[in-house]
Amino acid sequence: MLTRAQWLRLHRLLGLTMAVFLLVQALTGALLVYRGPMARMLDPVGMTSHATGRPVSIGIAVTQADRALPGYHVTRIFAPDAPGATWFAHLRNAAGQARFASVDPAGGAVRRTGPLAAFPVEAALQIHYQLMAGRIGMAIVALNGLALLIMAGSGLAYWWPKRNRMKALAIHWHRAPRLVLRHAHRTLGVVAAAFMIVLAATGLLLVLPDLAGDARPLPPVAVAAAALDRGLALAQSQFPHSTLRDARIDAGRLIVNFNAPTRNARAVHRVIVSLAPSQIDQRIPADRNPALWMTILPIHAGNALGPIGQPLLLIVALALASLSLTGPLMWWHVRTQRRSPSRKPRA
Repeated sequence: MLTRAQWLRLHRLLGLTMAVFLLVQALTGALLVYRGPMARMLDPVGMTSHATGRPVSIGIAVTQADRALPGYHVTRIFAPDAPGATWFAHLRNAAGQARFASVDPAGGAVRRTGPLAAFPVEAALQIHYQLMAGRIGMAIVALNGLALLIMAGSGLAYWWPKRNRMKALAIHWHRAPRLVLRHAHRTLGVVAAAFMIVLAATGLLLVLPDLAGDARPLPPVAVAAAALDRGLALAQSQFPHSTLRDARIDAGRLIVNFNAPTRNARAVHRVIVSLAPSQIDQRIPADRNPALWMTILPIHAGNALGPIGQPLLLIVALALASLSLTGPLMWWHVRTQRRSPSRKPRA
């Protein structure tokens, strides 16, 4: 069993080592809490429908994105997630390079194309999940989650008061700034620790299966609009009352995910359709889907707590960002104090 001093040393070592990564995870996570609305707010021209024509099908949306980026083909496309939203397509070329495009569902005009830099919220998602560094990035994110688990536990072990908790966790604002900073860091960490343990554990459970699996990108292929529309219509016949979330184009197959809110806010029904000939290969209702992420993601994203979940998650993300900044600042202040020469008493 570690002593309190050893818990503190472990907490400080992990905090200083992972502070930058924790800050990045916290800030990108905060941005992703309201992913769709944030994308439309940050880029109203590129990510908002201007409603200038008839609704377009998935086939037309894919064709428009392909035409806007010669040499690239759509590998995945997300349906509009709210009124006024756009189709959002992921594209790749034969060399594996990625591009993205937004397509207006009313009329089919391409609103924006480009790399991740052109889509800040999508960039935040890729940074949050893999630091835009593939499997190496996912490994760092996994280590970051493990570090956060240990830090939250070690912080509780060191600072959790044995009695008179309200008094022990009070912030004495009249004290010297360095003491106020220490008290604020302690109290914020203790209050948010349980939430951060949940976020770290669920984050690990989300990234580890993908880290251990096959991360090769889907091969880009051109598929006729009519074939995609037939494939989606066939998939929709299996879940006629469900709305489309996204579809992947995988060689000669269309992998379709429909929203399944009766299970949870992130659950999906899945249908896999062969495009030539057009036939159903697999049908997986949400309540029979064994995918771990379908249970874990609603917890990690705050949806499991209902209306208060996302606002609470935003607060916790901002708390983690604050702790990531105040921890190194406290350490730097102590180091500075130790290095400064002691003042001689006046005669």
